[in-house]
Amino acid sequence: MTQLLKPLLIAGLLFAGSAAAYADDAPAAPAAHKGWHMDPAKHEEMRAKHLQALHDKLKIQPQQEAAWQTFAASMKPEKMEKPAMDDKATAPEKMESMMQRQQARMQQRLDALKAFYAQLTPEQQKTMDNLHGPRGKWQHHKKPEGAAPANG
Repeated sequence: MTQLLKPLLIAGLLFAGSAAAYADDAPAAPAAHKGWHMDPAKHEEMRAKHLQALHDKLKIQPQQEAAWQTFAASMKPEKMEKPAMDDKATAPEKMESMMQRQQARMQQRLDALKAFYAQLTPEQQKTMDNLHGPRGKWQHHKKPEGAAPANG
C-alpha cells in the first residue's frame, strides 16, 4: 500500500503545483514575503555568476568558446507559458502534456551538454564530472577541509 501511496502523492503534488502555476486568477505573492520565488533579476545575476565560475573553473580556451556559449544559452531557464489545452482534456492528459514539454526541454539541455562536453579536454571533463556530487548536488561551494560547521 505504501508503495502506491508515494507515487500518487508525488503526482498529486506535481499536478497541484502545475495547476497553481497556470491559474489565471492566482494572487501574486506579496512583496514582503516571496517564499521560494526569487526576484528574476537576482536569479539571473546568480545564474550568470554560477556560469562564470564554471567557465573559470574549466579554464575554457578560445577555441572552446563557441561550444561554451551554446551550452550556457541552453541552460537559461525558459519562461513557462500557459500551453494551449483542450478544455475537454482530463487531468492525466494535462499532466502528460506538461511532462512531455519538460522532457523536450531537458533533452535540448542534454544535447547541448553532450556537444559541449565533447569539446572539453580530458582534464576539463574530469573537472566537470567532479562538479556533480552525490544526489546531484553541485560541489563547487564545498567548504575547505577542517572548516568549522555552519551552525557551530
